[in-house]
Amino acid sequence: MTKFKEDNEFNVDIISDRGAKIAKQYDAYWFAPVAGLDYKIKQAVPSKFLINKDGKIIWKYIGKDKTDRPTIEMMIKIIDKYLINPK
Repeated sequence: MTKFKEDNEFNVDIISDRGAKIAKQYDAYWFAPVAGLDYKIKQAVPSKFLINKDGKIIWKYIGKDKTDRPTIEMMIKIIDKYLINPK
């Protein structure tokens, strides 16, 4: 993520959520089926939040499952739209 930030000259913090601590705070979960069983378990899903300097969420993307995530191109456009060149 550091290389992505440097390569694109972003002046924003990018964090990874090891241990799903942030996912728990924002309830970014889905219920995944357990192979061969009749129940599902709660799992964190790939999610992206854009938070402004005041700590307000100004954009979010919560995946529909563990493989659903926005593309890098989409994230570049969102960062540009909301932080670099807001209207």
